Amino acid sequence: MIPVFFNLLSLFYLTLSTTSFSALSSKLLQNIEDAAKRSYLDPKLVQAVIAVESNFDSKATSHKGAMGLMQVMPKTADVCDVHEPHHAVNNLMGACECLRRLINRYRGNLSLALAAYNAGPTNVDRHKGIPPFPETKAYVKKILSKYSELKRNPNR
Repeated sequence: MIPVFFNLLSLFYLTLSTTSFSALSSKLLQNIEDAAKRSYLDPKLVQAVIAVESNFDSKATSHKGAMGLMQVMPKTADVCDVHEPHHAVNNLMGACECLRRLINRYRGNLSLALAAYNAGPTNVDRHKGIPPFPETKAYVKKILSKYSELKRNPNR
């Protein structure tokens, strides 16, 4: 009798957590769409950045100190008005605006903008292109690949 009760209880908690995650997920997707559109970005691009940066974890903090969904560094957070980096909406709004500024700075060249988002615009300018850092090269490639995948699958 106890194993059956335990299995039913486990099923109940699994169902409850799945339902909660689905609700959170649709809310997060709406927040992503709102922030992206506000900064004239494709929501799929923002999803690709988030997938690579934090795997959709608003509490994420990297070993280098980057925080939140879009992994904003403390100095960038100040410049982009991200006062609460782990607050999903605040992180999204500020980081999307920063990404838009980088895309404008590099005249629509998404590869350069993403490289600057990862390694900083100083490094992109100094190297007159994507810096030769393995991490940055891999980062740009991952984001562009994920972005392409998301554009091919409109239901994601």
